Amino acid sequence: MIGSVLRLSTLLLGVAFLLTGHGLQLALIPLRAELMGWDSLSVGILGSVYFCGFLFGCFSIPGLVRRIGHIRCFATLTALITATVLVLALFNAFSIWLVLRFFTGVAISGLYLVIESWLNEKTENEVRGAVLATYTAIVLAALAGGQLLLNVAPLENEHLFIISAALIVVAAIPICVTRTSQPAQIPSATFSPLLVIRTSRAAALGAFVAGIVASVYYALGPAYGLQVGMDIELISVMMALGIVGGALSLLPLGRLSDKMDRRVVIACIMLAGALVSVIAFLLPVSAVPVVMLFFGAFVMPIQALCLAHASDNIGNQSFLEVGTGLLVMNASGSIVGPLAGAQAMQWFGSGAFFLFCAVTLSIGGVLVVLMINSRKPTREHYSKFRAITTAASQGALQLHPRTVADE
Repeated sequence: MIGSVLRLSTLLLGVAFLLTGHGLQLALIPLRAELMGWDSLSVGILGSVYFCGFLFGCFSIPGLVRRIGHIRCFATLTALITATVLVLALFNAFSIWLVLRFFTGVAISGLYLVIESWLNEKTENEVRGAVLATYTAIVLAALAGGQLLLNVAPLENEHLFIISAALIVVAAIPICVTRTSQPAQIPSATFSPLLVIRTSRAAALGAFVAGIVASVYYALGPAYGLQVGMDIELISVMMALGIVGGALSLLPLGRLSDKMDRRVVIACIMLAGALVSVIAFLLPVSAVPVVMLFFGAFVMPIQALCLAHASDNIGNQSFLEVGTGLLVMNASGSIVGPLAGAQAMQWFGSGAFFLFCAVTLSIGGVLVVLMINSRKPTREHYSKFRAITTAASQGALQLHPRTVADE
């Protein structure tokens, strides 16, 4: 396992730089929008447009990779996202920011795709789970670290944009100079909505709910912190702890779901997440960052558990096709989430950030419970839970051991 990780060290180093810079700009965008006086709905629209680009990239980038190869595609997309981050610092026009956020979503989706499909190609089946776990740890650590970088420079100037862009562009260096050979090709993204629903209604619903709540967290969380009077240090800690909470609970919840009907675990963590959201709404602002650790612990693993549940019920269908369908459901929720959450904050105040999450998770949890009562499990859990952290691309699905078993 150590040998495999060392052989892929240049790719993993690129991931660390890329997602640290990406994590920083994810938190920076809503904060700068708030400082410019834009309302919550405008901040939500920026988040939704970003996820529109994200979804578009899932389907458009594989063709680009097949035409020009992984390294050239990675360099191209790195240049694109670096340019978008830097240009954001030059303009305060909302229309320009919308265009830039769309292309940021396209670029980061493609970058995930390139790296994850590359890791899949170069990982032996025997150590695939261990490599995926290592990759997961790097992704989550880098995203959390990016949130904490909010403290290194004043929010009002351009330094944080420059730092984010620098980290992202440096990620291209280990990727472009790697001696690891490129993968041959990437399959086109195809999915059938009816197949996803037939395979598992609970997984489809859970992926949609996970997209809504996680996108609200990333797109509106920093803005919420600023609106309730948190300083930048507290906001960065709050956002980082949410990611850390998800990292700490992902594997234990996955292993727990191996021992019972996964839908029960999905329903329980949705309802627990709703309860934590209500508690966060009621507690003093100073206590919210700590509560966010538990919020992330219950919310962040939902998508991975839904993917594992769908894997249990696939039968003879393609895991890649069903998994892509779940990613589309997740991305669709991610588009809806910031718009709906921002509208709630606009109508009912900043506290609606947590109330919106509580209502969404409660509805999702109750519906999954109804599904459990209406349909008993049809098969044993023959696939062991594997952590998967991104809804970015087919690359993450290709790295999943179940995909390899289908080939």
